[in-house]
Amino acid sequence: MRKYGRKLSLVGATLAVFLIGSVVFAAWLVTGTGNGGAKATTATNLVVTAGSTTGDLFPGGNGDVKVSIQNPNPFAVNVKTIVGSGAITSAAPGCTTTGVSFTDQNAVTGMTIAAGATQAVTLDDAASMNNTSDNGCQGATFTIPLSVTAQSVTS
Repeated sequence: MRKYGRKLSLVGATLAVFLIGSVVFAAWLVTGTGNGGAKATTATNLVVTAGSTTGDLFPGGNGDVKVSIQNPNPFAVNVKTIVGSGAITSAAPGCTTTGVSFTDQNAVTGMTIAAGATQAVTLDDAASMNNTSDNGCQGATFTIPLSVTAQSVTS
């Protein structure tokens, strides 16, 4: 009996190794290739509006320009330039010749507007009034068309 027991054990061990080996070799490795997709958003222009003003302009003097800049984008932006983009006007009667000019802000630094945020900005002494300003411009509010250039903030 002992002889058959040893053979049976050997056959059983061989069968067990074969079955385990079969299970290991039955697990196949598979791969796949293809494409993923992503889409970039479309940037929305900044919204630039006049801020509340103070009466600090006079012929021969400078004054602050107040502006509000809204960033409707889902990303923050760094403002690079704020430049005049048209004729400066006033709705005040008798203020046909305003004599007002704007000094372009070509090297704006450190002004970041968060995604979806609005920022009030004061541009110190950016407006000036010369002596050609009509007398009817006293107390007038001036519309200064501006163009703001900004760049998305990189992380």
